[in-house]
Amino acid sequence: MDVWKPFGIEPDQCVETQIGPLKIWLRRVDDETHVAVGRDVSPDGTFLVNTPEPVEDTVAGGLDWSRWVCGTDWQTMKLIPKTPDRPVVVRPEVPVNLPPKQKAVFFVRVPCWVAVTVGEPDPTLLCEEPSLVLSNTWFGDPTSGDLCYSMRTRARRHNVDTQIEPHRIVCPVTISNVAKKGVDITRLCVHVEHLNVYLGQTRLWTNGVSITFKGENEVSQVAYSRDVPEYEPAAEMLSKARKPLKKPLLKRSLGDFNWLGGD
Repeated sequence: MDVWKPFGIEPDQCVETQIGPLKIWLRRVDDETHVAVGRDVSPDGTFLVNTPEPVEDTVAGGLDWSRWVCGTDWQTMKLIPKTPDRPVVVRPEVPVNLPPKQKAVFFVRVPCWVAVTVGEPDPTLLCEEPSLVLSNTWFGDPTSGDLCYSMRTRARRHNVDTQIEPHRIVCPVTISNVAKKGVDITRLCVHVEHLNVYLGQTRLWTNGVSITFKGENEVSQVAYSRDVPEYEPAAEMLSKARKPLKKPLLKRSLGDFNWLGGD
């Protein structure tokens, strides 16, 4: 996963990077830094950095370049994986019922956002691009719900995945039922904006999420672990949470609300 390490670009050089289906082209022209984005529908996209590529050939390909005046004194660029900027709503692979006093762990695979930065040790953020473009959905009632992203991938009960998807972050979610009745788990709303991103041995991870279900008409207590993921050794934290929390969140996190559609 060397794509997450700092790298240099010489003047008039173009670098192509692929992270799953997301392709990013980067180049330096005088005191400007240029960024272009494309997407490959192929499901087996992998990390890839090709350099150099002629600037003229890249322009002829019809890419839409964004331009930033960053000066000429910076030495490195860096791509940083981040969680989406809104909560995500996901369904389990198979709907399950969680009886009282029981708990279950789900693994949610969230597509990362990629931040493009220049300079160190105080990097300048140029832009962020989602590795996948997600549709919008609404979770909760019309007055107190949240605008979220809807995901087509399913939350899994076991982290057994022979196909490593480099653009996805695995988020472990533990649901505990302290209500007097069982709960049908049909949809999960995960506030990923409160999670850090870590680099594991084979994939990206977030810290854990714990959802305590208290009843159908009650808000859930949502807590975020401060520890690194325990399912795979994590080498380092690649990005901090967009909105760090110091205390549990009280939100509806389970249910079958869907006011705007979704997937």
